[in-house]
Amino acid sequence: MAFRETVTAKWFWWMMFCLACWGPYALLSKLGSNEISSYGMQFLFTLGSIPVVLVVLARQGFKLERSRKGIIYGLVAGVLSAAGSIGFFAAFRSGGNASIITTATGMYPVVTVLVALVFLRERITWTQVLGLGFAIVAFFIFSL
Repeated sequence: MAFRETVTAKWFWWMMFCLACWGPYALLSKLGSNEISSYGMQFLFTLGSIPVVLVVLARQGFKLERSRKGIIYGLVAGVLSAAGSIGFFAAFRSGGNASIITTATGMYPVVTVLVALVFLRERITWTQVLGLGFAIVAFFIFSL
């Protein structure tokens, strides 16, 4: 029953779409970073997002968001994403292994959980703590 609910949920298919995009994104990031600088990659990454932004805007009838707080959060998230992407591309450029870099940067939810615990006062169960611990250990084993 849980499997059926999961695969019929809208979030599941959006997540699958994300995975289908981010897998090749990481591979192309490594290949591109072997050829050009991390700053060049970031510029082209941003340029490449313009068609997606235009499609999204067109679907919304070119209506912009109005929540000032939401806009600020979105802009700060964009700045952090761009800065993080430069680090991602630079890690590839400096000769890092694509599978290790992608796995390590994929551990960002651990940081999100810690920040949510401290700043949002969210609670997690011991099972979830154990899962985070296993994820961290798995990263170290994977990087050997």
